Amino acid sequence: MWVTIGIIVFSFFLLVVLIALLKISIHITFHYSKEQSVVYIQALIYKWKIYQKELKIEENQSEKIDYLNFRKEIIQFIRSIPIVYRNVTHFLSLIEISLFEWKTKGGTGDAVTTGISTGAIWAIKGIIIGFLREHMKKVDDLLVDVTPDYQKSFIQTDIRCMISIRLGKAIYGILQLSKLTNKQKEATNHG
Repeated sequence: MWVTIGIIVFSFFLLVVLIALLKISIHITFHYSKEQSVVYIQALIYKWKIYQKELKIEENQSEKIDYLNFRKEIIQFIRSIPIVYRNVTHFLSLIEISLFEWKTKGGTGDAVTTGISTGAIWAIKGIIIGFLREHMKKVDDLLVDVTPDYQKSFIQTDIRCMISIRLGKAIYGILQLSKLTNKQKEATNHG
């Protein structure tokens, strides 16, 4: 009887260790244009697809994003980073990026404002890439591009990335994030 219990406990322990060491790869593709915004997410363990989802993002803003205010939207996002920063940086340090492509095309219809907006978008992309390189475990194969169109007024951006993380580290990171989030909620409720 003790041998059977020992085998069951050992098998359970071995299974937990194997699951913790499994590497999960997540492929994310994001497309934004005036016509549609779509996110594709695919998760794989080795070569086995375990999850696939396509999300269409509905525009419920009164102000549509265009090439001129794209900079404003990104800056607004960056300003919200300090709130999330403490919670996310530790989790990011567990993730490896094996592919990151971010291509943006667009214009305002005016050469001067298109040029200014293109420079601002390059600067913002540089800040985000620097942040990723500083806080992520490994960042390989980066491709960032901004293509101005001086004739038309439109914006289109495409992001493709492949990230991977060990399943055990992902579970640990999620538990840490939820612990930090709970502490912040308690602090705001008491303060």
